[in-house]
Amino acid sequence: MPPDRVVLIGFMGAGKTTVGRIVAERLGLDFVDTDRLVEERASAPIAAIFADRGEKAFRDIEAEALAALGGRRRVVVATGGGAPAEPRNRSFFTSGAATFHLRVSLEAARQRSVANALRPLLAQDDAAVRRLYLSRQPIYEQLGMSVDTDGRDPAEVAEEIIGLLSNPRKNPAPGGSE
Repeated sequence: MPPDRVVLIGFMGAGKTTVGRIVAERLGLDFVDTDRLVEERASAPIAAIFADRGEKAFRDIEAEALAALGGRRRVVVATGGGAPAEPRNRSFFTSGAATFHLRVSLEAARQRSVANALRPLLAQDDAAVRRLYLSRQPIYEQLGMSVDTDGRDPAEVAEEIIGLLSNPRKNPAPGGSE
């Protein structure tokens, strides 16, 4: 029996949405992508929210969306890469949730995201993106069980997550890895 909420976290380009859809389908759960939820709530694409209202407004809308999802059951949630970095969101990842960190190298994240204009934070210079990536990794490791994604098919990653849900002793603590 899966937990009430399965949450996928990780850097941009980790595959949270793709893997999340597969996990939800295979477990017979609903799927929610918080980036899409934020766009619906703001009636604007993420890039426009960042450009017109700034990152703080985006983070406020994202926090409201996560709070609204906190009561949902039987759902797989793919979050934005920065959601776990916001202290006000942390309980979403720890209360009633099985949280998985989809670990991706910075190089793979960039390759997967190169054509995605919805990722305004990747438009920064290389050093700024690297700092952002490095600053978020310890948070992801603390909040979720790590599953590597580099060089792996999303279905394979989804199967590993489903296996961990069935046998949590294989990866007993957040940040653990087989």
